Amino acid sequence: MKKVLVLCCLLMGLPVAAQAANDKISPNSFICAELVTMPMTDGGQPPIFEALQIDGYVSAGAGDTVAHPDILAPLLTGVYTYCQSHPTEKVADIWAKARKAQDIPEGDTWQADKTKCSDYNADPDNGSGFVIWLDGYNRSKNKTEASVLNSDATIKAFLDACTKQPDALMLDVLAKSAK
Repeated sequence: MKKVLVLCCLLMGLPVAAQAANDKISPNSFICAELVTMPMTDGGQPPIFEALQIDGYVSAGAGDTVAHPDILAPLLTGVYTYCQSHPTEKVADIWAKARKAQDIPEGDTWQADKTKCSDYNADPDNGSGFVIWLDGYNRSKNKTEASVLNSDATIKAFLDACTKQPDALMLDVLAKSAK
């Protein structure tokens, strides 16, 4: 349990710009060999940025609009371990199977279909991980490779647009920013 809490704190507490320094992945074609060759985080965990992208992507495909930080650590650990012996398989496919086997908690603070820009603006430290997750969600939902996480400038443009539209859904603002 302690490991889950530490990972969740890392996920939601890191600045978005620092996480965007990672290479953008294509969730639909990202394979296990790519995941397991990525460097571990400072805490010795598998790549968190990519996990958030994949979970958002898979969540949209499953029709789940809620980011569930409580299940991310066990999913990431299980998928990462599986991927070590299955390098050619797609991470999203494995993630989707593993996610179906998880007990999914009811609701959460961060929801693709309910979270407004004002929610993020009120708590940006805890919303950083959600921005990454939401980007993966948007890419799956809108069947696009477009990402707002291409550079610090694109992230800044998205967050600035959110500041100017506090009553707008973050997903709507993100979808416009990604075009």
